[in-house]
Amino acid sequence: MFRKVYVALSLVLAFAFILSGCGSPAAPTQAPAPAQPPAQAVTAAPAAATEAPAAAPADPLADLVAQSKNEKDGLSVYSIMSETNWKPVLAAFSAKYPWINVTTKDMGTTETFETYYTETAGGARSADMIITSAPDGWEEFISKGELQVYTPVNAAGLPDFAKLADGVYAVSTDPMIIIWNKQLLATPPDTMDAIAQFASDPANKGKITTYDAEKNGTGFGINWFWIGKKGDAGWTTLQTIGKSNVNMQTSAGNMVNAVLSGEATVGYFVSGISVFPKYPDAEPVMGWTYEKDGQVVLVRGMGITKHAASPASAKLLMEFILSSEGQLAWSKGGLTAYRPDVADQADHHLQKIIDAVGADNIIYFYFDPSIASADNRAAFVTKWKAAFNRP
Repeated sequence: MFRKVYVALSLVLAFAFILSGCGSPAAPTQAPAPAQPPAQAVTAAPAAATEAPAAAPADPLADLVAQSKNEKDGLSVYSIMSETNWKPVLAAFSAKYPWINVTTKDMGTTETFETYYTETAGGARSADMIITSAPDGWEEFISKGELQVYTPVNAAGLPDFAKLADGVYAVSTDPMIIIWNKQLLATPPDTMDAIAQFASDPANKGKITTYDAEKNGTGFGINWFWIGKKGDAGWTTLQTIGKSNVNMQTSAGNMVNAVLSGEATVGYFVSGISVFPKYPDAEPVMGWTYEKDGQVVLVRGMGITKHAASPASAKLLMEFILSSEGQLAWSKGGLTAYRPDVADQADHHLQKIIDAVGADNIIYFYFDPSIASADNRAAFVTKWKAAFNRP
């Protein structure tokens, strides 16, 4: 009997020992927090681990690039800028679009249009793009339906004056400045009134040079907009200057050469794009200044022609010219950039002119409806010729 009890007790103790190895410890532990629901668990996963990389933004000019590669006639531009002005621009543009062969012709302000009209009338290959500064010429060009209107992507965010008309945009904002021969003049003029005082001295007769407003479209526009700002007082100033037998020229390059050679002592309303590239070589002989009492700023317009043989390439050039890279390239070529985002990088920039003479003294070229009237132009030229004693 005792043996049976002993065996039974041994079995009970053994079973209890087994349970103690598998069961909970003497002090119960805290149960773990319940798991997140499946939906919450998915949203809690790091986004970076599951999201696909963002796609690169589409190139807004991709279609133009593709089209331009199929244009085999090259790109022809009629402009009023020299090879020197164009050089840094074409170098940068060709590096970006090496398949586009650009040919530029340096022409007169209105010659750009007249040549295009003649060539297209005869069915000849002509300009894909025109760059010139004649507001009246542009207005006539538009009225004839010869402009191919294009709205550039890079026009976004530019100053209001950058758009001269639908499809006509500003290349640059170039000052018409005063230049003088340092070896012949110790105290240079920096206003038109000072030019008039210089002209009043009989010893200075024949020593002033400027644009011929009758024969040169740029010269006409400069005088037109300057008189528009100055009124009767401006006419009086021109009449005083006109008594000194002014040496009239049809190009700024001729004015610069006249001052450098000493043929002329002073030049006024001289295009900066013909002056700035002469430096630093010209520094010992020629000085220049903005016109402090009324600085004319020529807004150089560009547009794509109706008969363009390479319209896509022309649009790419327009886009490039309006870009930061294009504006800086023009500045290296002597033109004055105007994009606000390159003001601290450009050699020549509109903001520097404003800082020098004040915003109120800036006289911009613009599309003035009255300048498009042949009668108004004729009347103005007649009065200008009388001021300078010209037949």
